[in-house]
Amino acid sequence: MKRLLTISAIVLLVTAVALPGIANAQDNAWHQKDMVISAGIGIGMEGVYGTSSTPPIFAAFETGVAEKITLGGLVAYSGSSDDFGYGKWKYSYIVIEARGAYHFLEHNPKFDVYAGVGLGYNIVSASVTWNDPTYQNLFGGHYSASASYMLFDVFGGARYYFTPKFAVQGEVGYGVGFLRIGVSYKLN
Repeated sequence: MKRLLTISAIVLLVTAVALPGIANAQDNAWHQKDMVISAGIGIGMEGVYGTSSTPPIFAAFETGVAEKITLGGLVAYSGSSDDFGYGKWKYSYIVIEARGAYHFLEHNPKFDVYAGVGLGYNIVSASVTWNDPTYQNLFGGHYSASASYMLFDVFGGARYYFTPKFAVQGEVGYGVGFLRIGVSYKLN
C-alpha cells in the first residue's frame, strides 16, 4: 500500500514538474462539449469501521457545461470487516455523488488539470455472522443495520492523454479515498 502511494505521488510530482515545459502546445485537452467517463480505485478511507476488504472502486461521468466548467457524477463501492471474537461484522459503503470541476490548463493537448467539489450520499450497511451459536440464539439469528450520511468532497486532479480519447488520471481529495487513480475515456 505504501509502495503504491509512493509511486502515485511520484507520478503526480513528475506531471506537475513537466507541465510548464509542454504548455505551449496548440490545442486543449478539455473542450466545452467533451463527455468523459472514468473508472478506478481509491486509496485511503476504505472503510470507517474495521479492516478494508474491498478498496473504493469508482465510476464517474462528466460533461462540459461552460468553458472550463464541468458537471457530472460519481458512484463508488467499498467494504470493510471487523472480527470481535463473538462475531464478524461486515460493512459496505455505496457513495453516490454529484460533482463540478474547473479545468485550468490552456493550449495543452496532453494534460487536463482540474479542481472541484462534490456533494453526495454515503449509504452504509452492516451485518454480523456469529461465531458462537449461543450469540446467534441470544440475539435471534442474523443481525443487520444501516446508516447513511451526506458526504462533501473537495478534489484536485490531472489526466494525461496518451491518445486524443484515452487518459490515465490521478486525484487527491476527501470523498472516495484520499488518492484516486484510474483511466478516462472521451466519448465524443
